[in-house]
Amino acid sequence: MIKTVLIDLDRLKDINTGLGQVSLYFGKGLSELQDKKLKFTFFVPKKYVGFFGNNVDYEVVSLRRRWFPATCKKYDLWYSLHQDSAYFPARKLSPYILTIHDLNFLSEKTPEKAKKRLKKLQNKINRATEITVISDFTKNEVQNNLNLTGKKVSVIYNGVEVSEYPKAEKPAYAPEGDILFSIGVIKEKKNTEVLIHFLELLSENFKLVIAGNNNSPYAKKIANLIQQKSLSNRIVMPGQISDEDKYWFLKNCKAVLFPSKFEGMGIPPIEAMRFGKPVFASASSSIPEICEDNAFYWENFNPEDMKKSFLKNINEFYQQESKSEILKKYSKKFLWENNIREYLNLFYEILNIKK
Repeated sequence: MIKTVLIDLDRLKDINTGLGQVSLYFGKGLSELQDKKLKFTFFVPKKYVGFFGNNVDYEVVSLRRRWFPATCKKYDLWYSLHQDSAYFPARKLSPYILTIHDLNFLSEKTPEKAKKRLKKLQNKINRATEITVISDFTKNEVQNNLNLTGKKVSVIYNGVEVSEYPKAEKPAYAPEGDILFSIGVIKEKKNTEVLIHFLELLSENFKLVIAGNNNSPYAKKIANLIQQKSLSNRIVMPGQISDEDKYWFLKNCKAVLFPSKFEGMGIPPIEAMRFGKPVFASASSSIPEICEDNAFYWENFNPEDMKKSFLKNINEFYQQESKSEILKKYSKKFLWENNIREYLNLFYEILNIKK
């Protein structure tokens, strides 16, 4: 008998965020499967009905599903791609898989707010049949801060995919010179501010592009700092950029910079490696686990030390052509096909389906 599986893709509503991209690529990969024992239903915002083709069914995100799940359609298995989803299975005993990406809120929020978030997450863990996480770092965080009551926690790395645009043209806002590229949500946890002080010490041929939503108070603080230091001709903050522009920068930049302090996994370094580009990153949270010895790590964020480390390593990197190929090969460790295969095995296991 065919088993029904609901895949919660509600974060497609925020398609340009990390979780939005995870939902997009997981949905694309899963919809291409021809599995004879599982029937998938994608739980999506209304505008995404039909987006993944006719190989899957669709249920539209609704207030009814959120507040009165018992009155909604039932499934043999429910999979929630992230810990902040507000939706649950109709039946209290239905198998429920929950993915936890990170516990960054423990550092970002006040102790009181962090405590509330932990309690909310604990309730979801209590409901879950099985927990998955996106790194060993996150697994340790979960085990140290939450009560798993003996439940299994599996590490399944996210896939990384960069849409290709071979004919992409140089964006009008792209500066001339050796471009250093940084992309992601511009929040304090990303530690973007240190890049301004760092770039100030480099020769003028180096330019910096900081891509990401620039409406946050922290982003505005950085924009003001750039003006104060008279670096507007060397640092560009274009806001969120198109996939085509992102492709161009990854293909043409000199290096990708990733000084983030808190990451459940961290996608930009792997995206950079897919193009054979060197990565300069912090040695915080999950980043060393994900990048291993394929990134250059800043031991601290003293601008002078960052500069010395950067200049030494960037010169050595470009003196050896093999370095770039090593990075490209390593990045293939993080493919969506690998992620989806592991989840498919987990679905079979929980539903007691023989292969």
